[in-house]
Amino acid sequence: MGKENGAVSWKRVLILAGAVIAFTIGSGFATGQEIIQYFTAYGWQSLLVILVFAVAFLYYNFNFAKAGAEEKFEHGNDVYRYYCGKYIGTFYDYYSTIFCYMSFWVMIGGAASTLNQEYGLPTWAGAVILTVLTVITVVGGLNSLVDAIGVVGPIIVVLCIFIGLVTCIRDGADIGAGLEVIRAGAYAGAAEGETIKNAGANWLISGLSYAGFVLLWFASFTAALGSKNKKKDLNYGIIGGTLAVCIAIALISFGQIANINTPLEDGSAYVWNADIPNLILAMKIWKPFSAIFAIVVFAGIYTTAVPLLYNPASRFAKEGTPKFKILTVVLAVIGLIVGLFLPFRTLVNVIYVLNGYVGAILIIFMIKKNISDFLAKKKKA
Repeated sequence: MGKENGAVSWKRVLILAGAVIAFTIGSGFATGQEIIQYFTAYGWQSLLVILVFAVAFLYYNFNFAKAGAEEKFEHGNDVYRYYCGKYIGTFYDYYSTIFCYMSFWVMIGGAASTLNQEYGLPTWAGAVILTVLTVITVVGGLNSLVDAIGVVGPIIVVLCIFIGLVTCIRDGADIGAGLEVIRAGAYAGAAEGETIKNAGANWLISGLSYAGFVLLWFASFTAALGSKNKKKDLNYGIIGGTLAVCIAIALISFGQIANINTPLEDGSAYVWNADIPNLILAMKIWKPFSAIFAIVVFAGIYTTAVPLLYNPASRFAKEGTPKFKILTVVLAVIGLIVGLFLPFRTLVNVIYVLNGYVGAILIIFMIKKNISDFLAKKKKA
């Protein structure tokens, strides 16, 4: 079962938990757009969405870590064939590669929107800055990425928890009114028939979809971590990371609910329909704080964008080769163009939700394999 010997290294646990957090928290999470669509839109049932997500997230990450430790996959993506067999596994291998690349487009859109909403920069500026930084990092190699993103992840989650906590304490009395707005669909400034974007028909579908889209990022990542880390360290890291993310989601979601009809300073959008709803919450706490938070959001987008661009480039070219470098640049430029021309809210809604369903189906294959392995073991015994 991987490297079992020795006591738990709590320093390693923290780094691994940080990597789990950083990989979960990309542009959608840190901006608050993802939380609006997957959680806040369901009112008090956002708690049920969190529960479904947490159970599924722990289940598949423990599975991936165990499979990686036992099978020592040559490529992280081999984990799909392990669970789904040759043909469906190959589909998932290629599909997850394409999805990682499509998620990179979402990061571009998030970077563009963040710097535009907070600093008034033209949308192309944030997109170009992120693209250049990501290309430089991917071309330079990925060895130190886990340690690097393991530092940024906790900073973002701590700030998200801080924003959510302060907002819930200060505006807690407004949560009931916010829940009523969501229930009645009484959104400020909404055009005829316009309503809050959501991820699915109900809380259960939303929870499975959220777990499903994050799954496609984590499969090869956690399987690779499983083959390189002590089982206990990684398991504790997964639990710690999951707990931190769920606390942050709950606090931000209820902070958003309490402020669902709070407008931007210029009145052009509200928490329920802004590109970056978390910046409105940060600005309400303290005006200069939102300027600092925007930089942290941007850093979070960057740490997620790097592995999302690295994944498709390394799938079709060996890291460090001229072909790999050229492919990285070409993919980045295409991503830049797409990310600039599709609205950020639409990118999150279409790409994440669609892929969430594909990821949720993979969970069914995993359960099937777990049951058949268990029965085979019982037979032997």
